[in-house]
Amino acid sequence: MVFKFSSFTTPLVLSCLAWAWPAGAFDATKWEDFKTTNVCKYCDLTDAPMSGRDMRGADFQNANLSGAKMDKANMAERPMEKRTLVTNFEDTNLRRADFSGANLHMANFTNAYLREANLSGADLGDAVLTKANLKGALLAGANLKGAKMDDAKLDDAKFCKTVMPDGSVNDSGCQ
Repeated sequence: MVFKFSSFTTPLVLSCLAWAWPAGAFDATKWEDFKTTNVCKYCDLTDAPMSGRDMRGADFQNANLSGAKMDKANMAERPMEKRTLVTNFEDTNLRRADFSGANLHMANFTNAYLREANLSGADLGDAVLTKANLKGALLAGANLKGAKMDDAKLDDAKFCKTVMPDGSVNDSGCQ
């Protein structure tokens, strides 16, 4: 028996196949939980759309946020009644994440994987980037003043008009 697709069934079959795969790779349940609790420890928000959100003091410890869109998001410290919460990205996978223009003041990126991340124009002032992997990261126009970068990997990172931890400006990657 030979099965032939008609001009009607071909688009129908293809649309059903496309519908079977989820549009986003992140866990929608974890995303909804995060929006309520501001905590996403050990969760998968790969490619999540978080642009422009207020996520001050969020806890992403050991999460997978690779490819997440966090441009223009506010992830600075959150003042509380008796203490200040900093956004926590400790041990988080942030490969190719987009933080362009994000406020990451005082954020904790200890041992974070930021390979090829876009941090252009981001405020990383006083952030902790100890042992962070920033290989190939885009840091053009970023503010790193006061950041702690002990043992950070910066191989192939791109600097242009980047304010370094000591306040100097790094233009080594400008063309």
